[in-house]
Amino acid sequence: MSALAPGQAERRSMGKKAMATKAAIIDLAAQMFSERGYVQTSIRDVAKRAGLTTGAIYGSFRNKADLLAEAISTRTAEELEAQSIGLNDELDYIETLTRLTSEFPRRRLLRSLLVQGAAAAHTDEATRQRLRDEQLVHVQAWRDAYERERERMGIHPSVNLEVVVLYTWAVELGLGVLEGLGIDPGSPDAWAQIQNRLARSLQLPPDDVTRPRPRRRSKAAAT
Repeated sequence: MSALAPGQAERRSMGKKAMATKAAIIDLAAQMFSERGYVQTSIRDVAKRAGLTTGAIYGSFRNKADLLAEAISTRTAEELEAQSIGLNDELDYIETLTRLTSEFPRRRLLRSLLVQGAAAAHTDEATRQRLRDEQLVHVQAWRDAYERERERMGIHPSVNLEVVVLYTWAVELGLGVLEGLGIDPGSPDAWAQIQNRLARSLQLPPDDVTRPRPRRRSKAAAT
């Protein structure tokens, strides 16, 4: 193994320290945005809590929207993508979706950040554009992962995978809205069972999914 060039070890150490500082800022900002609200929390507030100058924050993030997007992206990667995409070539998407759904209590902070960001995006163009770009990266990655494994997983050719991704993500985001209102699904197992049913339906042809069951006629109607 060749020795490091003069100053290289120091630069590498400084790089690791900068990365650690950035990660700590992202984690702190995520907590503050969730607790105090995204709109109510300023870059100055984050810097003060972190014991840094605002210049140090802006050295890593262009603006507050960028900081929020990084916080959402980091948690999405750690709490969803790292638990599903690329884990195993034989990974079953039904099992994966069911397991991830049952673990929804762990993602409460992520959903809170998304709801905060979505609310701010209605009135702030910078926040809307930055979060839109961040979300589309993940949506595309998920769609591509499904597409690569469509045949192996037995997903029916008629299924629009982009719509599948948007639908499942909308369920996650909608849960965040409900939690903000103090409404909770209660049982993780029951919540996961519904996801399991939906996931299994992706293997069925359209007629088997959309054909309504015949209604039973009441005794009164039959007479």
